[in-house]
This record gives sequence, C-alpha cells and structure tokens, in this order.
Amino acid sequence: MTPLGAKDEDGNSISQSGHHGLSKKQRKARTAFTDNQLQTLEKSFERQKYLSVQDRMELANKLGLNDTQVKTWYQNR
Repeated sequence: MTPLGAKDEDGNSISQSGHHGLSKKQRKARTAFTDNQLQTLEKSFERQKYLSVQDRMELANKLGLNDTQVKTWYQNR
C-alpha cells in the first residue's frame, strides 16, 4: 500500500492504489532554452542577482520568453 501523501519521482501525488491522480490543471511543458537565451540569462544574473518587474519584462521581451519563464529561471538559478 502506498503511504499517504506519497509522491513519484516527478513530485506528483500518488493515490492509495498507487496510480497517479488526475490533476485539475495540466503541467506546462518544460521550457527548452536556446544557447543564446541561456548565455544572456547567465550574463544578466552575473550583473544583478535580482530583477525588478520592469527589468524582467524587458529581458523576457528581448529573449522571446514570457516574464514567468525568466522569473522561474532566476528562482532556480
């Protein structure tokens, strides 16, 4: 029997029967950053560890990303 609150290797909840529960919201596919995007993000991070909302929006626009993708990259960096 699966322990209550158990998670699989992806962090998804597993039901008592051991099957994945259906989530209300599908997870968005992982962003595959281009080499250029990664280089630009790394350089930006070296210059400033925290971005203002305006800076984040400008960087996202420059890279063809949305600001949530830039925010998440910074959080995970």
